[in-house]
Amino acid sequence: MRRGWLSLALVILVGSVLSCRQTDVYNTFNTLPKNGWFKRDVQRFTAEVPDTLIRYDLYLTLRHNGDYSYRNLWLFVSYRDKKGLLKTDTVNCELADEFGRWSGGGWGSYYQQELLLDDNFRFSRGKEQVFTIQQAMRDDRIRGITDVGIRIARHSD
Repeated sequence: MRRGWLSLALVILVGSVLSCRQTDVYNTFNTLPKNGWFKRDVQRFTAEVPDTLIRYDLYLTLRHNGDYSYRNLWLFVSYRDKKGLLKTDTVNCELADEFGRWSGGGWGSYYQQELLLDDNFRFSRGKEQVFTIQQAMRDDRIRGITDVGIRIARHSD
């Protein structure tokens, strides 16, 4: 009897987690080289345009390990706005507090953090939308950032 309740609880938990992401129209990561992320290595993401009239939430997702040497990470993020104009933002991602405790969720020595870039994002016209992310730290190569990603979800009012 107890095993039945545990199975039911597990099914409900998995179902609720999966249903939370049903609003995603795009969710992709690029894995970075183990020897580090060089400034010249631009990460590129190409999403198909689902609807140019609907409002979306645009997120930047980072995964890192304990080898990352800094408290924050500066990035250049570029994409086209709804009018088709290129928009480039300099984004400061705070990965740890002043005491060195990592932010975001994690398992073992790996951590993941998601930052909202735009809660009023609309796709520009065309078949594809391109996003680029480039590290903007003073070092030419940074280590410890393992993955970078873009997630786009339908905005819920």
